[in-house]
Amino acid sequence: MRFAKVLVVATWCLAAPCFVACGAASTPASSVVAATQRLGGPWRLQSFAPLVSLDLPIQAVLNAEIGALVVTFNQGRYTAVGPGVNATGRYEVASAAGEQLSFVLYDQSDVAYHFTAQFAGNLLHFQSNDKPWLGFGALERL
Repeated sequence: MRFAKVLVVATWCLAAPCFVACGAASTPASSVVAATQRLGGPWRLQSFAPLVSLDLPIQAVLNAEIGALVVTFNQGRYTAVGPGVNATGRYEVASAAGEQLSFVLYDQSDVAYHFTAQFAGNLLHFQSNDKPWLGFGALERL
């Protein structure tokens, strides 16, 4: 029976590469710090697929921003600059584990936009969880 328990734990550790490694000394706070540091710097919007059809004017803005919009994260602040966008605000990484993180962007009116994301090489695949921008996209590190 003891062998079966060890086997189950070992299998879980091998099958869960997205989580903190077995036996690692990482804490949730240190994971958030590491994810915040990794998020820092400029990123270009490579794609975005809304889950709900956008109004024509909003879709036109989105189309113009793909490949052009640059979002820069720096010490709790962000800027987003593109052909039709010039925004600033603050952000917080709420949680992180391995390559995955969740974070919140706050616009200048302090409206919160929630995201989940995963680092993949020089890409950050994200899901936007608030209207009108419900959907999936990718940012590429510059």
